Amino acid sequence: MRAPILISIFFLFSCQKTPKENIYHPPIDNNLNQNILYLDIDVDEAMLKFQKLIDQKYRKNQNIFESDLRVMPANISKYIDCGKMNDEIYVDYINRIFDSSLNIQTLIKLDLTGNKSTRVEISANYVFTSIETGTSWRFNTNNPKLILVGNPAYGAEPYRKCLSKNLIESKLIEEIAEFNK
Repeated sequence: MRAPILISIFFLFSCQKTPKENIYHPPIDNNLNQNILYLDIDVDEAMLKFQKLIDQKYRKNQNIFESDLRVMPANISKYIDCGKMNDEIYVDYINRIFDSSLNIQTLIKLDLTGNKSTRVEISANYVFTSIETGTSWRFNTNNPKLILVGNPAYGAEPYRKCLSKNLIESKLIEEIAEFNK
């Protein structure tokens, strides 16, 4: 009588899938964002056009416009790419397990390069934080960051990589390029 039960239990456990271990997949490097452009207008004219383009969230300090943006956890993966944990977007995984935040500081810098030419550089500084662990990734436009995580799974890659999706920078470049038309 015991043999059929033991055989049944054996078959039951042998058919179960083995648990999947956490596997991290780093983001695929995107091409560098073209975050510098040249305008065929002088700095003063560029400043006037920027005043119309830039909303009240930007602060002006000489030839630099600066803005801070705090992104809600549900939207973090729209702005940055930190790869995947198994089949889940890593920033969503971090938010689900530890809660997270993303702060973005955007800078637009204007420099006179000639009599009627202005160099415009747009960059953003990102701080992605795992709130519970306090781990932060600090990176900026065209400069991804590798960080050593505190407790990776046994045998797992201990580094995580984060980079910008250049959403803010690209949108601003498109709008500013219109100044030349």
